[in-house]
Amino acid sequence: MTGSIRKLSFVAIALALCLFLAQRPASAADVAAQGTFHLTPEAGIYGAGQKSVNTIFTVGASVGYFVIDGLSLGAEFLYYNINQSDLYDDVVSYYGGSRKFHSTVNGFGTNFLVRYYVVHQDNFALFLGSGIGGLFTDHRAPAWENDKQGNYSNWTVPVDLGVAINLSDTVSLDLTGRYQRIGFTKAGIDAFGGHAGIRISF
Repeated sequence: MTGSIRKLSFVAIALALCLFLAQRPASAADVAAQGTFHLTPEAGIYGAGQKSVNTIFTVGASVGYFVIDGLSLGAEFLYYNINQSDLYDDVVSYYGGSRKFHSTVNGFGTNFLVRYYVVHQDNFALFLGSGIGGLFTDHRAPAWENDKQGNYSNWTVPVDLGVAINLSDTVSLDLTGRYQRIGFTKAGIDAFGGHAGIRISF
């Protein structure tokens, strides 16, 4: 199931990229120009390196401001939906007794981001980014990993590689690949995936 979702997501992003590349304008404003503010609604999907987590879906928005050409400071605000594996039997056999764990976890997270645009031209820009933030959930995430329970709140550290493709002077398509560490403990999550968004620049 997880593999199918990843393949479908990759195909959808690839098709969207081809479509937008074919229709992008001959020239447009530099998306990484100093003094530019941007707002980006976005949605993403991730897998995890831990067997206790199946998929992570995110939806939300990011904002940013270019303090100099090619350097953006910003933040993102995301809703998380985490689908966890059913590890109930493993946990009960370790602890004994009866314990209840949840396979669906909802949460809210924010990351403060720094992005450096290695290449920024009239038609597209290529960027690297990182930052730090936090994730707050209604149940433990993950429920169980490395003989430890997960937490209701976790630090997050994203590492991004992305491209912004101009569609007009003020609108661009953002495609971002991301690794994100959720939690600084043995029960933390290594999430691999990415998100897509439509950036509106002011």
